[in-house]
Amino acid sequence: MRIEMNIVDNDTIKVNKIMAGAGIAGTIVYAIADMFLYIGQDVLSDDQTALWDVPEWRLMTSMWIGVIGSLLLLMGFISLGKMYHNVFNRWGNVLILPSLLCIGGVLYMHFTLGVYSPLTYRSAINAGVSESQIVTLIEHAQSYLNPLTYTLAILGYLTEIILIYGVLSGKFGLKKRNVFYIFGGYFILVLIFVVFAKITGEWGLTGSLESLLEMTFFIPAYLYWRVK
Repeated sequence: MRIEMNIVDNDTIKVNKIMAGAGIAGTIVYAIADMFLYIGQDVLSDDQTALWDVPEWRLMTSMWIGVIGSLLLLMGFISLGKMYHNVFNRWGNVLILPSLLCIGGVLYMHFTLGVYSPLTYRSAINAGVSESQIVTLIEHAQSYLNPLTYTLAILGYLTEIILIYGVLSGKFGLKKRNVFYIFGGYFILVLIFVVFAKITGEWGLTGSLESLLEMTFFIPAYLYWRVK
């Protein structure tokens, strides 16, 4: 009976490790989806309509790649939630909420602002809506979306704080230097993207960095299940 339980436990750990790896892969897939939206665009511009002037085939490609990325992120989130439950017990159900809301909000923003809004913009242009009317609509929408953007940023920081605490306190069973490796690695990645964008002038690549930041959510979960 004990042998059977060990087999079940080992299988569960293996599945959770795979799902955490899927979450990591999901952030990369989402970064690719972002590239279809932002490459060739001036992401540093304050002109929102300039970002929305994207061919429809690129928008639809980004959408379907994003669907695949969403499924992978969901798997990663399940693995992260199980790690929280194992480590923090009942509190895990509360502590997982910031990451749940953050990931869900980012997915919503991708499909709403990244795909649906540009499609709506192109439809409005084709229907003869004036540029000034569109700008007025954008400014009105931004007044509602800005609080959501700030909230997602706060939730993301809360998630990172919880994960850093879990590593540094030893609750995840990981060495403290993993915090340096995870966030130092991301900083190096950002630096590479920025240098490449500076050399080539293609700043649209940096639009993928936000999606890649979510990788720091799932790497601790992957390492946790790997050492179990």
